[in-house]
Amino acid sequence: MSRRKKIADAVVFVFLAFGSVIMLYPFIWMIFTSFKPKMHIYLAGLLPRTWDFSSYIQIWDEIPLVRGFLNTILYSVPPVIVGTFVSAGAAFAFAKINFKGKNIIFLILLSGVMIPFPSIMIPQFVLFSRFNMLQGPWPMILPKLTGNVLMIFFLRQYLNYVPDSVVEAAKIDGCNYFEIYRRIILPLITPALAAHSVLWFIGSWNDYLAPTIFIKNEKWQPVTVMVAKFNEQYAINTHVPRMMAGSVMLLVPVLVIYGIFQKWIIESVMFTSVKE
Repeated sequence: MSRRKKIADAVVFVFLAFGSVIMLYPFIWMIFTSFKPKMHIYLAGLLPRTWDFSSYIQIWDEIPLVRGFLNTILYSVPPVIVGTFVSAGAAFAFAKINFKGKNIIFLILLSGVMIPFPSIMIPQFVLFSRFNMLQGPWPMILPKLTGNVLMIFFLRQYLNYVPDSVVEAAKIDGCNYFEIYRRIILPLITPALAAHSVLWFIGSWNDYLAPTIFIKNEKWQPVTVMVAKFNEQYAINTHVPRMMAGSVMLLVPVLVIYGIFQKWIIESVMFTSVKE
């Protein structure tokens, strides 16, 4: 390796390390601050001088966290699983089945990504209101059951590089399209499917705006809304450790899920980038 190459690698390493520290510092500060007494947060030093767990005890006592987590799981797991298989079926159709107007329909579908959620949330609110759904969980479940446009797009790109001969051979063997989807396509795209479903799950878990608008019954509020209300309560008297404890409670499940599936997520993104 030439000296110039070594210097360039060292510069890149230092730059990335510096960027990593800047990005990670707020998270580290948030975690340690959640264990500090209120009067210690502005003292010098990152680590707490006195470890105080009262913020976590307080949040468990004041809000129904278990109910909130169960609601969030209800909005994030079953709809994402169903929507993932619907998205995979749509991607398979757009990638491997020839039908009239396929590309136009796909472009129309893809254009939905360009529409920001705030511009459609009021019409959706009116729609759910007319069907008397605002007192239940359905506004957070039904839209996800129809799939995810971005997932359809990425899976279609993934499937475009699967040879058509694989599908044709299955048809010759007597498989119909559903059997091809179930026996051949799903096993082929399992890593990409898992990676994008995890990313979708993380987005659903962190969703705050939609449940704030669509869920009017406190019993069905997800944990994000509960913790946000808890933080608002303690923001009035600037009790920073309480607010940080609420943020950490939200963050931990997502980090655990990401840690478990990070290998598939990175491999899927790298594979899609290389193929494109």
